[in-house]
Amino acid sequence: MAHSRPTQPKTPDYLPDEVKHGTTTLAMIFKGGVVLAADNRASAGYMVASPTAKKLHPLAKKTAMSIAGSVSDAQYVVKLMRAEINLFELNRGRDMSASAIANLLSNVLYGQYRKYFPYFIGPILAGFDHNGPHVFPMDIAGSMTEEPWAATGSGSPYAIGVMEAMYEPELEESKAVSIVLLGLRSAIKKDIATGDGIDVLVITDAGIKKLTKAEIKKSLGTKYPFKE
Repeated sequence: MAHSRPTQPKTPDYLPDEVKHGTTTLAMIFKGGVVLAADNRASAGYMVASPTAKKLHPLAKKTAMSIAGSVSDAQYVVKLMRAEINLFELNRGRDMSASAIANLLSNVLYGQYRKYFPYFIGPILAGFDHNGPHVFPMDIAGSMTEEPWAATGSGSPYAIGVMEAMYEPELEESKAVSIVLLGLRSAIKKDIATGDGIDVLVITDAGIKKLTKAEIKKSLGTKYPFKE
């Protein structure tokens, strides 16, 4: 007796076949460190899934990553990276450099990509080590470059123009923070999947510092994008 294969349930007409996600994450090097920033909106198509999403994740004392893409994949990769870094530091008795962490993340993404079921994320890894500040943008296959600045997510096209026009080598910290925030503001104003709040990390040889809401508002001044 022949058995029929089960059919995939049909998506209702009022739902999209694929739920789109969006965000904006940015990073920029300055003289003595790196700025990493992101918005707080998690989206699912045209719905705001969460207005308090955390997209910046410290991995080590002087290294953090931003996440864009599938939230579940991103959260798993963050946990995996923290575990691998902790094991390295316990076994070696020393901190893992930002460059080594970037290579580890690249290998994790590439290894999963080769299994034909990649992690659907577009991270930026930012950190400071003995060679200074670093920004490493990556794709789902683990392709990695080192750049003075980077932007990922659905709102990145609106931020890239700002960062491209205003970036200069050897920026002061306050200027780099201002440029990144202006880029993020542009994305918040134009991209419906970006918004609800701003998180900023400043990474230097002293470690990772999270900017307060008051510091963010002071940097943007009248260009602060949210009404309160």
